[in-house]
Amino acid sequence: MQPRRRRPPPPWQRYAAEPRHPVGRARRRWPTAYDGGAPVAPRVNARYRRAFDGGISGTPARKRRSAFQAIRQNPVRHGLIGLAIAGTAAPVAMARHQQRAVSRMDPTHEQILTGVRVQRLTDQAVAQAWRGAEETAAAKKVDTREQKILEKLDRYSDLGLSRDLAESIYDIALQEEIDPDVAFGMVRTESEFKNYATSHVGAVGLTQLMPNTARWLKPDVTVSELRDPEVNLRIGFKYLRDLINKYDGDTRLALLAYNRGPGTVDRVLKRGGDPDNGYAEAVITGEGVHK
Repeated sequence: MQPRRRRPPPPWQRYAAEPRHPVGRARRRWPTAYDGGAPVAPRVNARYRRAFDGGISGTPARKRRSAFQAIRQNPVRHGLIGLAIAGTAAPVAMARHQQRAVSRMDPTHEQILTGVRVQRLTDQAVAQAWRGAEETAAAKKVDTREQKILEKLDRYSDLGLSRDLAESIYDIALQEEIDPDVAFGMVRTESEFKNYATSHVGAVGLTQLMPNTARWLKPDVTVSELRDPEVNLRIGFKYLRDLINKYDGDTRLALLAYNRGPGTVDRVLKRGGDPDNGYAEAVITGEGVHK
């Protein structure tokens, strides 16, 4: 006959120096099963610390996990939460961006540019303001043109400069992107505003164009057509503009090449010399003393 095995004591009699309980949700149930006596200080070890929330003195409190740690421990769950937050924030950001874009297109911004002070700024008001600004600029341009022409008429009155010729010189110079002061000075130096002038080498008209040079710019032009003031001025100023472009905007060298020929000027510059002969100074100052 085998000896009778002793039955283990019931759970409420299984007392130990420290409670032994499973890890997980059931680990927090042990205080309610305690007999109410003085709690026994638990041993300090990592596994036991995780079972407490700091209720017993000397037990460290449970540290709060950071968001990054939570994502590392459960990337699927927290990743979905992050995507949900981003999906909610994206429409809000787009709405704010569109609102700012619409505010930039608000016509009141043009009120600052145009200086229009009206109760309600409409497209018609903006168009009217821009039209007024263009008219003002055009009026200033007309005033500048008139002042320049009157100045030249007064300066060259002793040479018989007519108003029609002064207007032609000014307008054609601007069309060919020539400074009007340089244009008046060149015509004064070349021909003293006399359309019938002809040099001893055959240069013709107001700008003293050589027929071969004029045909290089306008192949079908004739000598008689070079007597037309407008034709002569247009070809002469166009030739000067080409020379200014050739010498990278240097008006002085362009004027010297107009008078002496670009080949001569280039040869002098290549030798390291100065091609100046006084012509450029006479044109720029408008004195016309060069011969």
